[in-house]
Amino acid sequence: AEQGPTSCTLVLSDNAETRTHYPFAFRLAIGYELTSRQLGVTFEITNTGDEPLPASIGAHPAFNWPLLPELPKEAYRLTFAKNEPAPVRRLKDGLLLPAPQPTPIQGKTLPLSEKLFVDDAVILDKPVSNSVRYAAERGPAIEMSWQGFNELGIWSKPGGAPFLCIEPWHGIASPVDFDGEFTGKPGVMLIEPGTRRVLSYRIGLSREP
Repeated sequence: AEQGPTSCTLVLSDNAETRTHYPFAFRLAIGYELTSRQLGVTFEITNTGDEPLPASIGAHPAFNWPLLPELPKEAYRLTFAKNEPAPVRRLKDGLLLPAPQPTPIQGKTLPLSEKLFVDDAVILDKPVSNSVRYAAERGPAIEMSWQGFNELGIWSKPGGAPFLCIEPWHGIASPVDFDGEFTGKPGVMLIEPGTRRVLSYRIGLSREP
């Protein structure tokens, strides 16, 4: 829809093809804006229909892990803006387990290792923070912040992969025993006709000390 030297906006609106999978009227605009050492991403969801719009959306940014190839993966950690004492949610075969699990976060800090993702993503369904820092003791650091999202997923491919995903979400996987309507899924937002919801996240790169 729009394109500039350091920004662009991509738009998807409902059509006959989308309605075969998702039978609702909508307009989704995703804007990207690049500034010095920072990328901002904005999701704008508009209900263009005449009934409430159930919607769920999330981001899937992935970062090199490790950021410096000479460092081991275990040298890295996530540091949240605030303490995160609440239990976390885990998955089985892509579905949400019914019982929360003890958090692996120690105060504000989550030590990273491949074994953390043996049971798939670590999901904070009630995060206190809206920002996190990904870094080792030396080298560059990534600062990520978000607004409007209710959950945060942290993921790497089980069995090992050279990336780490830090994913703000509004809505999560169906629970293992869920057999209801889409509108009843955890985290689904209901957008009234003629209104919109705006969600955003920012990725910043700090220079090596």
